Amino acid sequence: MLKPSAHLVAFPAVLLVGSLLCGCPNPNSYGTPRTVAPGKIAHSISLESYGYIGETLDVDVDPNTGATTSTPRTTSGFAPTFPSYQLRAGLTDMLDIGAHLHNLTSFGVDLKVNPVRGIFDLAVDPGLQYFFLTTNDASVHVVYLHAPVMLGVNPADWFSIVVTPGVTYALASGDVVGDDEAASVGDGLLLRGGLGFQFRTSDSFAIHPEITMMKSVEGPGLVYNFGIGFNFGALPSYKDLQEPM
Repeated sequence: MLKPSAHLVAFPAVLLVGSLLCGCPNPNSYGTPRTVAPGKIAHSISLESYGYIGETLDVDVDPNTGATTSTPRTTSGFAPTFPSYQLRAGLTDMLDIGAHLHNLTSFGVDLKVNPVRGIFDLAVDPGLQYFFLTTNDASVHVVYLHAPVMLGVNPADWFSIVVTPGVTYALASGDVVGDDEAASVGDGLLLRGGLGFQFRTSDSFAIHPEITMMKSVEGPGLVYNFGIGFNFGALPSYKDLQEPM
C-alpha cells in the first residue's frame, strides 16, 4: 500500500508547470483531411503558443469571527512555446502516417484515414502524444490520446477551411521521492474543437494557421493552442478541383 506523503501535495503543481512549459497537449495538425500520396513525404514546421482561461477562488478570512468567504475570479495566461516538427508519409491513396516532435519536448504519432475527397473532404486521425518530466524529487509521465474528425471545405484548389471536432483523453502518472515514497495517477477526458485555414502558394508549399481549444468535462476552464504551420514537400494534391482549360 502507498504511504501518504506531504510531497504528494506538490504533485499537481509539478504536473501543471510541466504541462505549461514543455508538455502541454498539442492537438494542432497544420494539415487538411487529405493524405499524402503513396510513397511520398511531406514536412511541417510550426511556430506555436499556448494559453488557458480558468477560475480560481479568492478566500477572505474575517479577523473577528474567523469566518471565510470565497469569491470566484477568472484567470488567464498566454505564452509562446518551442516550435514543432511533423513528418508525414503516404501509405495508400487514403492512408498516411505522421511522426511529430511537439514543442521540441514530446513525441507523437498519428494515422490518418481519408475516405472522402472533393469540394468537401473528411478524415479520421487518431494519434498519441507522450512526454516525460523530471525534477529533483518528482517525475511525471503523460500520454494524450487524440481522436479528431477532420472536416475540410475547399473553395479553390489553393485554399481550404478545416474544422476538427473530437476528444482527447489524458493519462498521467508520477512518482514523488522524499522521506516517504508516494505515487499518483490521473486521467481525464477533454472535449476539443479546432479551426484552420490552409493557403497553398504552390504544389509543394503551404501556410496553415490553426487554433484548437480543449475543455475538461470535469471542471471549468479551457486551454488552447495557436500556431502557424509551414508545410513543404510532397503535399496532398488538389488538382481535381482545378477547372479544365
